[in-house]
Amino acid sequence: MRAKTFLKNIAFMARFTVAVPALLAGCDDGDDSLPYDAAAGGMDTSATGGAPAGRDATPVDSRAVADAGATDSGAGAGNGGSDGGPTPGAAGYLLAADFKTESIYAYSLPDLSLTGRIDGVVLGNHMGALALPDGRVVASDDKNKQIIAIKVDANGKPSVVNRVDAIVGSQAVWGCADAALTHIAVASQREGNVQTTNIVELATFKNKMVETTLKADEELHSFLAADPRHLFVSVGGEFQAFPLSTLDSMTPAIAATAIPIGLGSHGPVVSHTLNRVYVTTVAGLDGVSFAASPFSRAALIPWNVDGRTTGQNFRPRLSWDDKYVYGALTVATPEGADKWAEREVDFHAADLATGTAKRFSFTKGIVPKFQMSKRHAFFANITGQGDFAVYIGVDAAVPAELWQVSARVPLAALANGPVAGQSTAGKEARASAITPDGRWGFVSHGGEGKISVIDTNTKTVAATITTPSALTRGGYLFAVQPGMIPIDTCTR
Repeated sequence: MRAKTFLKNIAFMARFTVAVPALLAGCDDGDDSLPYDAAAGGMDTSATGGAPAGRDATPVDSRAVADAGATDSGAGAGNGGSDGGPTPGAAGYLLAADFKTESIYAYSLPDLSLTGRIDGVVLGNHMGALALPDGRVVASDDKNKQIIAIKVDANGKPSVVNRVDAIVGSQAVWGCADAALTHIAVASQREGNVQTTNIVELATFKNKMVETTLKADEELHSFLAADPRHLFVSVGGEFQAFPLSTLDSMTPAIAATAIPIGLGSHGPVVSHTLNRVYVTTVAGLDGVSFAASPFSRAALIPWNVDGRTTGQNFRPRLSWDDKYVYGALTVATPEGADKWAEREVDFHAADLATGTAKRFSFTKGIVPKFQMSKRHAFFANITGQGDFAVYIGVDAAVPAELWQVSARVPLAALANGPVAGQSTAGKEARASAITPDGRWGFVSHGGEGKISVIDTNTKTVAATITTPSALTRGGYLFAVQPGMIPIDTCTR
């Protein structure tokens, strides 16, 4: 069965219920040489137990859960513990990574208790993470030059359950898994134009490393897609495709297909349903259609639409219905490091079916990379007039919110945040996350060791997590709910 058909069928067949209370309780108040958390009792170098790391794992209909979370009145959280309170981990976990202290903290949802930590890992902020349905979170360890899988056990203890040596150079830059979530391709950032794609089998965590040569001074983007599976790489103005079955580890590959695209690539996305791989280039969303052989160039979807110009979506995200690619574009003017608070930030919605786009200004200032649930794109936003968590509707089933700012939640200002009229050099930053079911949003306070927890129902800050370390530069936040099948198979 084709992977894309299997994905579509399994997403409609499965049903899953997550109980979420109305109000967060029990907030936890609260810098390596070990390759994992020694207190966790060691590391299993084989695949984790339970369901396999593919789309045959017991799945959840993410759409049904997202709808339930978005309309949850909070009455009767029916999965409480023996004392009637929320069961730790019942709604998943928040992982918070501090790069400076080389730590990763796990907080159970919805009670927000600190359940454990991993030390000695520098989680790759550029690559980001991908959650698998079996509860593992795939990421890079940029300190130890490995691809890793993190899992939180039944007691809430996080540990690195899989790891494999990888060639990543200074850091792993991008990662994309295939539709069935059996393999992930992770791209390197090495000195020079020869780069490496690490192709990791997620069940065994064996790594096949393939070298390719960049044609321009850009980052390598690597994808696994099509049937039969191919390795796609964007190498600077060109997409190349290689049948996966023909690739041998560390053997320079000869492309079976080479298709010219635009320059300036930064950010991958793949629609396994529509059979396309994309990168964001200077001109727009550019890529390849693999619906039929020979593969062909997909229609460019431009940034400059609706009278809005300049900017590039450097961190694209695929919608949960697999139809749109969303992103934030910062307008180029006015120029100057001290003018950051005056520059507008636009929301860009690319319709993959029609090849058209919509664009509108939704804020000014700084918007770091963002996360998405089915119903909302969720942004942290630093402005000259205060900081906010911003919700933009992305669910066609809620037309009143679609491509509109549905909430702008005020956040406490950063103690050492950017100041309007001054350069941002040396200033702190923020990171954001949202649970896949859309119930809870999170924004970090870089340098202060705090995370604001936002109730999506009320659009207010419901609690504050205090972390054991400062989360310098905002750290990295990632919310995981085991059972969720990611539609967007690229890391963020």
